[in-house]
Parts: sequence; structure tokens; C-alpha cells
Amino acid sequence: MGKKWNKMKNILLLYPDMLFYKVPIFNKLSDFLEHRGYNLIIWYRHISDPNNECSFNFIDGIPMNLTNYSRVLKEKKIDAVINILFKSDPGYLFYTASVLRTKALNIPIIFYGHGIDKQKDQMWRNIMYNLTYFSFDGIILYSPAEKAKLWKRFHHMITFANNTLDMQQMNIQETKTQLKTRYKINSPRIILTTGRLQGRKKIEVLSEIFINEYKNSPDVGWVIVGPDLSDDLKSSIKGIKNIYYLGPVYEKLKMAEIFSMADLYCVPGALGLGIIEAFFWGLPVLTMDVNHGPEAFYLRNGSNSLIAKDSKELKQMISDLLFDDKKRVAFSSNARKVYREEATLDKMFDGFSLQLNRFFNESAGTKH
Repeated sequence: MGKKWNKMKNILLLYPDMLFYKVPIFNKLSDFLEHRGYNLIIWYRHISDPNNECSFNFIDGIPMNLTNYSRVLKEKKIDAVINILFKSDPGYLFYTASVLRTKALNIPIIFYGHGIDKQKDQMWRNIMYNLTYFSFDGIILYSPAEKAKLWKRFHHMITFANNTLDMQQMNIQETKTQLKTRYKINSPRIILTTGRLQGRKKIEVLSEIFINEYKNSPDVGWVIVGPDLSDDLKSSIKGIKNIYYLGPVYEKLKMAEIFSMADLYCVPGALGLGIIEAFFWGLPVLTMDVNHGPEAFYLRNGSNSLIAKDSKELKQMISDLLFDDKKRVAFSSNARKVYREEATLDKMFDGFSLQLNRFFNESAGTKH
């Protein structure tokens, strides 16, 4: 540690599934690190959208096993490894063997991901998480909120790469009224729900609230975007004039248009990266107190979001914020502020460079 170096350091990132929205992030991370003296090489097993253009260095088509791993370390002259593998994917055997092999070669290995079990009150599982960290030389967490459940002996090893998305301001030519006309949305106030609409999202809670309070109301509409909406929910909302299920949407411009039409963002259940999109577009977030992802770190209850203890309270919060323009505008401003200060890509990327700088001399590079 602290040893001076003058050449680019080769950093291997083990990443099991390259999701389509991660490609532009890693393209920019690669460029960010290159300007700081690091050559990022990503080894993934699957890519969900091969049409995405990867400008980062990558390894694919090679099975993740110990023989191939040892060869990659040697041939690529790897100086440090960042491990975001899930223990069960590609498998506990490779996960354990790869960590031990890296340690045996005296190459720094850094854990990247959730620092704790995402479920509440999982004491024994969190003990197992902490025991795992004895095998790592550094830890990059998705958010500062996860630090509390890591043993204090590991705290000096931690940096934070606040989990976020590659957001960009789209040039939307149409007004909100024009967009609503094109999307055939006739409601002046819009509640928006997006994401994979699985059971953990508790969409049925909002469905019940909306149907009981706003069914066919001329004042309020509910726009739903995403895959996996259950047949029961589809059936329950069918024929309701002011509920608009748009299905899955993956085009950035179309999503930007949808967010720009909305007034509130509401997912009663587990929230994740949808918070980033909502705050980028200045939408206050409403949810319930459940097991959220690490992105819940961005929520400031009573300032940019409202977190209800149950569905009854959520119903009242929706009504209060939806029809109080002054309060909603203040929440919107706070949401944008948190995005700008805490959820940018540069903020995320700093967590990587600060971690790597623990092992390599910081003076090496910003010369490129």
C-alpha cells in the first residue's frame, strides 16, 4: 500500500449479468478510471442487450471457473479485483475459490455490492456477511446506510459508490398538455408507478386506494409502466377510465416524456432505482415502510418523500401532497437537490477511485 507506480493499473471487475442499463454506466466508469490511472476490464457471464455498445474492455464467452480465472489474472496482469458476484451465481465453489486464489497471489480483492442482507432482522445472515469480509481487502457499498450493520473492524475499508442510473436531460419539445393528448391521458394530476411490477412492489395496495378514492375521477389519473403486472391486477383495473397501463417501456425518450407528465411517484412496496428517475425529474416519492433497496438512502421523509406506516396513512399522504401545489413544489425542489448532490455518476464513481487509491499511490494519474 502506498507504493509509487507510473503505469496504468489493470482492474478486473467480476460482474455476472450485464443488464442493458448498466452498459452506459460502465462505459463512463471505464473512462473515469482511465483518467485516474486505472484500466478497467469487466468479465461478465451474460449481457441482456448485446446491441448496446460496450466501450469498456470486457471478457465474455469464457466460463467462470478457477482455471480460466487464474489464466485471466496472469494474462491480463491484473493488479486488483473488484468482486460483485453473487455467491450462488455462478456458484459458491467458484466464489470461494476465486477469492482464495486472489489472496494467494497477493492481489487486492474488493467486495462490491450490498453490505448486508436486505431483509430486516436477519441477524445470523448478517453475521455470515461480516465473516465473509475477512477475506476481502476493501469494501464498496451501494449506500452509507449499509455501513451500520458491518462490524466496526471493517469500517476503515469502506467506500461508497452510491447506486444510481445514467440519467440525462432529454430535449422534450412538447408541453405536458400536448404529451397527455398524444398518450391519451385525460387527467390533470398524475400518480406514476414504474418498474418490474412484482409482488414485492405491493401494487395492489395502491390499486385498492386508487379504485376506492379516485375511480373514474376527472381530476386524478394513475399511470403504470413496467412488466410483470399480475393478471389479477390487470383484471381489477380493466375498464377504469383514469388508470393507464402502458406496459413495459425501455426507450429513454419515452420514459422521459412519461416522467415529465407526472406529479407524484408512488410504489407502496420495495423501491429501488426508480427513486433515481423520480428525483431526477423532480417527482416526490410516496411509499410505505418496508424492506427497500439501498437507494432508499436518498429518501428524506417529510422533505422529498413521504413514508407511510400502512395503507391508510399512504392514502392520506397521496391526497395531501397531490392537491397541495405549494407543498408538492417544495418536495420537488428537494428531490432534484438530492439527485444533484448525492446521486450523480461522478458521486458513484468516486467510490471506486477512492477504494483503489487505498492500494495504489494517488499521484499516479490524472494526466491522461
